[in-house]
Amino acid sequence: MLKFADWLNAQQPRQDLIGELARALGKQSGAESGSRRKPDEHKSWADIVIKTARPDHVAVFNEAWQEFLLAKEATKESLV
Repeated sequence: MLKFADWLNAQQPRQDLIGELARALGKQSGAESGSRRKPDEHKSWADIVIKTARPDHVAVFNEAWQEFLLAKEATKESLV
């Protein structure tokens, strides 16, 4: 299953705002450890972006998340 961290790291060569965000976040891990509940990948990454990235990266993160969801869906469809 495609994870946002893997997708984001693959975006680092891009010469746009999503590539800039990917480079700024580096090899962050959105998964929270120690929790008994299934981690909410979106919330984990949103928290990271809010804490570590520039304020203008929040909107870029939202755009990146939408692209990630499309890529994730395409990955699922290719497995069928």
